[in-house]
Parts: sequence; C-alpha cells; structure tokens
Amino acid sequence: MTLILEPNDPTPFTVAPSFAEVLVSRLRASCKPKAALYPSQAKVPDSSVDTDLEDDLLPEMERTEAAPMEPASAAPPATLPTRRLLTILRLAATFVSEEALEPLRLRGAVTILRGIDVRDLPLIMEGLKTALPDQGWRVLEPSVSEGAISKTSAERFLREIDRSLDTMAPVLILLPFEIALPAHLQQPGVASFTYAPISADILLGFLEAIDRAPEDAGAFRSALPEPTILARLDTAQAAAALRFGSGLDLAQRLEALTGPNPDGPRLEEGFSDSPVVQAARRVVADFGAWRRGEIGWSDFSHSLLLYGPPGTGKTMLARAMGNSAGIAFVTGSFAEWQAAGHLGDMLREMRRTFAGARRKAPAILFIDEIDAMGSRTGDDRHNQNYRAQVINGFLGEMNAIAIEPGVVVVGACNHVDRIDPAVVRAGRFDLKFEVPMPDADAILAVLRQHLKVDFPADDLQLLARQAVGHSLASIDAAIRATRSEARHTGQPLDLAMLRDQLRLTPEEEDRDVLWRYAVHEAGHTVVSAALRLGTIHRMSISRDGGQVASQPVIGHGVLTEIENQICHDMAGRAAEAMIFGEVSAGAGGSLASDLSQATRRALMIETTWGLGNLGPIWMPAPETVLLTDEHLRNRVRARMEAAEERALAILTTHRANLISLAETLLEKRSMREAEILPWVHA
Repeated sequence: MTLILEPNDPTPFTVAPSFAEVLVSRLRASCKPKAALYPSQAKVPDSSVDTDLEDDLLPEMERTEAAPMEPASAAPPATLPTRRLLTILRLAATFVSEEALEPLRLRGAVTILRGIDVRDLPLIMEGLKTALPDQGWRVLEPSVSEGAISKTSAERFLREIDRSLDTMAPVLILLPFEIALPAHLQQPGVASFTYAPISADILLGFLEAIDRAPEDAGAFRSALPEPTILARLDTAQAAAALRFGSGLDLAQRLEALTGPNPDGPRLEEGFSDSPVVQAARRVVADFGAWRRGEIGWSDFSHSLLLYGPPGTGKTMLARAMGNSAGIAFVTGSFAEWQAAGHLGDMLREMRRTFAGARRKAPAILFIDEIDAMGSRTGDDRHNQNYRAQVINGFLGEMNAIAIEPGVVVVGACNHVDRIDPAVVRAGRFDLKFEVPMPDADAILAVLRQHLKVDFPADDLQLLARQAVGHSLASIDAAIRATRSEARHTGQPLDLAMLRDQLRLTPEEEDRDVLWRYAVHEAGHTVVSAALRLGTIHRMSISRDGGQVASQPVIGHGVLTEIENQICHDMAGRAAEAMIFGEVSAGAGGSLASDLSQATRRALMIETTWGLGNLGPIWMPAPETVLLTDEHLRNRVRARMEAAEERALAILTTHRANLISLAETLLEKRSMREAEILPWVHA
C-alpha cells in the first residue's frame, strides 16, 4: 500500500508514505482475531471431569481421553472498522512521520491538536492508543456528555491544561472546535497541528487498505469535489459514503453530500440590484479572492447583519450567498438554542453551532432571530442575569470565530434596535443593511426566476407592480400553490391563478385608493426635499398603504430642525387635504404613524427637551401629563396644526411636482432613489 498524504496546512512537509502504512498495520494488528482453537476430531468429556449429568443420560458418549486442541490453519483476515481506519489515516496526514513526533515527546513539550469535531474525540483517543502507543505524553481531552461539551466541562478542561503546565512532562491537548485556544498558549514554542480533514489522498488510502482501490486513481481524483469542499465531510458522512460506494460511484456520492444545492437560490439570478444584494455580492467576491490567496482575511468584511420585517428574503439571501460562493451553509437561531432547555443547554447548543461552522469552513454561518437575545442596556429587568449570560456567551463565540479565518457570519433579525449595542458594533457585525418589503423590481426578479418560461415579460412586470406590498415569502408560497392548483385541476398555469393566490383585486377597483396613497406619500417626499431633511431612498404603495424610506440628515437638535420634522410628519395629511378636500385616517393608527411621531415630537419640545413655553424643565412620564393637562394639550395641538399649515403652503407652491410624482408612483407602485431624484431636484 502506497499512500500520498497532503500537507497539513499551514506547514508543508516531506511526503512519507511509510508512516501511514505503519499506522494502518498497527490498526490491523489490533483488529486481527486471535487464533481459533478447534478439536481435530470428535471429542467427548473425560471421565475425570465432574458433571452434573447422570451416567444414564449419556448412553451414546464414549468415555475417552480428550484430544488436544489445535490452532486453526488460517485465521480470517482482520476487518478494519471504517471510522477507526479513517481516523488512523487522518492522524498519519496530521503528524506526517515518526520523526515529526520526536520533538513532541521531549521534556516540557506542549502540543495542540486542534480542529477536532467533538464526535471524533473518542475515535482520536482510541487511534492514539492503537497507532501511536507509548509516546510518553499525557493526552488531555474535555469530557463529552450527550454529544456536546458543557460550559462546566470546558472550564474544567482549561483548568486541567493549566495544571499540566506545572510539570515538565510532555502533553498533547486535544482541542475541539467548541473551545477556543487559550491566549497564553498562542505563542512560539507551542506546537500546533490541525487535525487533517478528509481528502482525496485519505480516501484513496482507505480504499487501498481494504483492497477496493479504483483502477484509475486519476479519474477518481478528478471526479471528487475540490479539496476545500471535500474537507467539509465529517467522519460519519465519509464512513457512510465509503460503505455504499467505491470508484466513481463514491465520488458522485461525495459530490452530492458536499456540493451546493443545485435548486437553491443564487445571487446571479432571482435578486434585484438593491444595496443589500450588492453588499452580499461584494462579500462573496471578496471571499473568493481570499480563498484564491489574492487578499488577506483582514482585507474584507466577513460579517453582515440583515434586518427588516418577516418574509422579506433575509434567509434566502444568506443561502444564495453560500450557493454562489460554493461553500457550506450552517444555520442556527436563538429560538432553536433556547428550545434546548435551561441556560446551560442553550449555551451548549450555541457553541455547537459555531463549532460546526468552524469545522465546515469555508462556510456561511447564518444566525436567525438575533434580536431574541435582547439587550443588557434596556429598562426590562426581568431575567436580566439570564439575558446577560446569553449575550456574553454569544459575544465570546463571535470573538472566537473572528480569530480563525474561513467563516462569514450573516445575522438576521426583525428589530435591530432591540439588540445589545455590543453585538451590532463594528468588529462583530461590520455591515448592517435593512431588507425592506420588496419593491416591484425585487418581485419581478423572483417572478422571472420561477415563471420566465411560462409568461411574457410584460405580463410579469404588470403582476410585479400589482404585488407590491407582499413579502417574498408570500409570493414564493403563492407560486408553489399556483403550480399545485394547475397540476390537480389539469389546467395550464395561468396568472389569474397566481393573482387569486395573492388575493389581488382587479387594478381598476384599487385605483382610487392607491391614488390617495400615492398623493399622501408624494406629500412627504416633496416636503422632505423642500426642507432638505435627508435622502429619499425609496417609495412604495400597495393595497395596505404606502411607505417612504429615507436617510435623515444628522442635525443639531435645535427647535427649527424639530419643527421641520413635524412639518414632514404632517405633509401626507396636508397633501390629501389639498388634492381631495378632505383627509383620511391614513396619517394615524400605530405608534409608528405620522400623527404618533408628530405628537411625540411636539410633546417632547414642551416637556423634556426644554424648548417649549415652559422653558428649561424636564417632566417625567410626559404622556401621562398630556392626558391630564389641558393647557399642554393645547400647546401640542397648536404646534401640530401650525406644522400642517406650513406643509400645505409648501405643497401648494410645488403642486405640479406633487401631482407628477404621485402619478408616477401610482403607475410604478414602487420607486427607488434614482427615479425619485428628478422631482427632489425640482
């Protein structure tokens, strides 16, 4: 058997084929059955042997002297356990040669074997005893319970490492992914080895050891996934593939296990050219440049936080990043971790997810529902100690995963403002992007991906405009339901079916309502531009209402600026009054409504910001004071009415722009910054 082992990155080594042969022979010897003993002829009990059987129960047995037992002429060949053989070959690829082990046995030597899946710890311990016995070193490993390392076990393991430094006896530390290397061991003099991952050479060595080597090794290598993808395999996956396949069939099985999902989303199609998609494409491109050795790990951003309403495609975007990059995609969520049980169980599952990402690197680690962790700085004191420990545990994992290259972390949440500031700061999540409800372009991209062979482009564009207001998740579900309906009814796929699934009413029925929404949102935009309040990024209207998203200018907090913001809040209502002669309830409703924002600002002027008629005073619970103080209510109302009159005056001056912008929004249903700029400049 001749094995050619790959270097254990980052340290290259000289190929030593005989080392793997020696280790495999030791494994074979340990698995070889002992010589079987059998009688050379028929035997009967000796008369001198005591027996509980009466003589009359043995009428046919002859009482003769027993013949000596003889060894079997040939013992059956040793059966090599799959996982143990893989472990032996990975150890051979890790340590390279017998000579490389000599410095590790010297007095005072400290050796780290890192990059270990917790499930491989028992196999490695057994492999070391079998293939590398009598090395003279002390082997340290953390205790494992129910397939995981608890926080207590990890702390005990780190204390044991420190105690091992009290003597000069050589020590070998088995460091799984779940535990970060202590800082005091990250220094020259400490030998560090990375447990060799599954590779083409290891697979060929395995097949040769069991006499199933492929006839054409070159063709077998070519058919295998690339080394970084093949390295994602864990021992159990490789063992299962090796059990059921060999040769090119094995290569195909491994490709199916490790390759990206061919039917999954990709950044190249199905996505519009929005800022968040552009950022995702840059991260993937930089990741590819890093893998090719063109840039360093510290030369690009490798953490991204996506926030926005449910169903806007955050998970799909993260999956598309993994598929387009051709790397592993590992998922976790705070809901899954919390479902594991009490605090210790949750932290264990959290560590397991991060460790899985490190093991499968290069990888995308997608963490959903990050806002569920809460914040240590909020007013809610319920379960404060629990929340603090969860956040501290998460910060520790984020710090640890940032040290080792190869994992891009993508987080997702609905409410970014509820997350602890230490989590969202640069260094933990470098890039932060809102993923809003999709506009017509984003919906059209999804429709084209799923329906481009079924319907003309013009029909899809019309449907995309009509579907503004629906989430990508609801559109994706509607497409699946429409295809199912067509199959079961035996009818051809029709856009009318999809409209029914999305509950879209005929466009003529919605036009009057949508026109009011368009006028309302155009009013906000025109006043914002006139008062130079910031950059308008997008506008949209749907049957459920309208929205204007902008990036406000950071001001000085003076009274004039706040009054300008109140004027902007009241502008939609003023636009309705100017065009229709009456206002709707569209400016009110939730805490995020126009009237809520305007009322809050006017109230804060009078009660907490020291800018009102009462002078530099601060009142606690201003909402309560507003309910009981009629004079305060009158002052707040006067400010809001003055702001509405000012907005009406601005809109009257720019009436033509208002109407043109509203008409365009009605036609397109959604507009981006470049489309809005002509009216803003006007």
